[in-house]
Amino acid sequence: MNEENNYDPAIHTLATDKIQAKLVNLMFAIEDAKKALRNKIYGGITVEEQRLILDGETREKEIYEYILDALDDRCIDNFTYKSKNDI
Repeated sequence: MNEENNYDPAIHTLATDKIQAKLVNLMFAIEDAKKALRNKIYGGITVEEQRLILDGETREKEIYEYILDALDDRCIDNFTYKSKNDI
């Protein structure tokens, strides 16, 4: 993918919206996994497997937060770059 002059604000908005929606879903999944551990209701899996689910959901949330931060940084960098060139 060509990094140069490839910024599209509409695509950026759609991408950040999609990631934010995924983060909301992950927050609910994390809360559900915590609730299952608190209530000791694992739905046919072991407590260790339930902990793995919680750890996986938490790690995935961290990854999506990292991606969102990187997209936001790119937007800021692109805006700064274009603003300097517009002068």
